[in-house]
Amino acid sequence: MNKNDQKWFLSKVKQAIRQYNMIEPDDCVAVALSGGKDSLVLLWILHQLQQRSHLTFTLSAVHIDCGWPEQDISFMENLCSMLSIPLSFEKSCIAQAISPDGQLIDNPCGLCSRLRRGALLQWAKQNGCNKIALGHHLDDVVETLFLNLLHGGRYEVFAPRIDYEDRQISIIRPLVYLDEQTCIQLASREELEPMKNTCPVNHQTQRQTIKELLNTMRQQYPELNRKVLHSLEHAQAEHLWRGGLQKNP
Repeated sequence: MNKNDQKWFLSKVKQAIRQYNMIEPDDCVAVALSGGKDSLVLLWILHQLQQRSHLTFTLSAVHIDCGWPEQDISFMENLCSMLSIPLSFEKSCIAQAISPDGQLIDNPCGLCSRLRRGALLQWAKQNGCNKIALGHHLDDVVETLFLNLLHGGRYEVFAPRIDYEDRQISIIRPLVYLDEQTCIQLASREELEPMKNTCPVNHQTQRQTIKELLNTMRQQYPELNRKVLHSLEHAQAEHLWRGGLQKNP
């Protein structure tokens, strides 16, 4: 990889980490390794930062097995072994919960997400990790905002860092300043081979429809991601609907 390219994407991740205080000295950071390209890229980048930056933290990975058949985890195992990163596998009954008797429930993605989140928090607590790193990138931020707006009627998106004070664990998203195309390029250049997604609703979700809509919009508005990010980071309460109801002195 070109050194300038590497410096660019590492600086973007470091900027996000610094902006939201994601990694602090001597943190124990566990990457939630789904097997998709984004979590593989996140693991690789954090390993680079661990080796090349001033950040001091321990790094591990955990894969929550949802219970779908025909999942090949060999690449994840080989990658973690090559990088000397400990990898844990946690079996769950998520597939059974969202598909009892072989029939998918309504809104399976929402329940699946909550169950995986709970499994990650439980694993982190049991294994002494205080930070769980998720591979959501800038496209995910924009898609989630539009998904909540168009399907839920809410101006709402996940935060770069979420603190669970009762558990003394934080969920962090170090890739929020990188767009998906950058992650695709990194995965290709570093030969990070994603695991086949065997989820029965893969590419058939509301999120996929939103992704396709936004891809069309980006052809006309190529700065869409950056504009949305800017609006999220610089939103002022008085410029929002309810803020505008306040009387001027």
